[in-house]
Amino acid sequence: MLYFEVKDRLARLLEFRNLYSQYLGFTNRDNNVPAQLVREKMQPMTAEIVDSLRRVGMGGLVTRDAPVKGNRRVRINVIRAIFRDHVTRHYNLDDKEPLKVLDKGIIAYRRLKWRQAIQLVNPLFWVFNFIAFAARLPIHICRKAGYDTSHAESLTSVRLYIILFQFGAFYVLAKWTGLIDWLWIDIIAL
Repeated sequence: MLYFEVKDRLARLLEFRNLYSQYLGFTNRDNNVPAQLVREKMQPMTAEIVDSLRRVGMGGLVTRDAPVKGNRRVRINVIRAIFRDHVTRHYNLDDKEPLKVLDKGIIAYRRLKWRQAIQLVNPLFWVFNFIAFAARLPIHICRKAGYDTSHAESLTSVRLYIILFQFGAFYVLAKWTGLIDWLWIDIIAL
């Protein structure tokens, strides 16, 4: 993920957390119209929030095992359970659990945003990303044209092409900057 995507995802996480905090502030949530309005604002954001948390490696925190009668365990998504009252009541899920998960996700995205901000000014990062983009350009063009490229991307020949293209581009870049000549002089001098 690049800086701007991380920034947008962090803003959505903060917005969702604030809405959920407002929702928890209502004592009678079932029959309270303002509480239901807040909940309706949160519901369309749920899939994006779960995806954002999974992208920073928090999938295990989002989906938990909950005990069921008969010593079985059921996997429950803590964020999606907010909107399923029968699930939260049946499994006695804590109302504060989603807040804890969201807080950890916000911390992870703030760290990631700081790292991505540093990469914005790193010219080597942009050179390597441009070469990787140029190597995958035929796949991107085919995908935009409407073709399903999932099978092509899994082919060994396509992967080999991408690797060889990147090595070739790095070689041309190193030759153009004089890095290869400099290395050969050092090796010969040894």
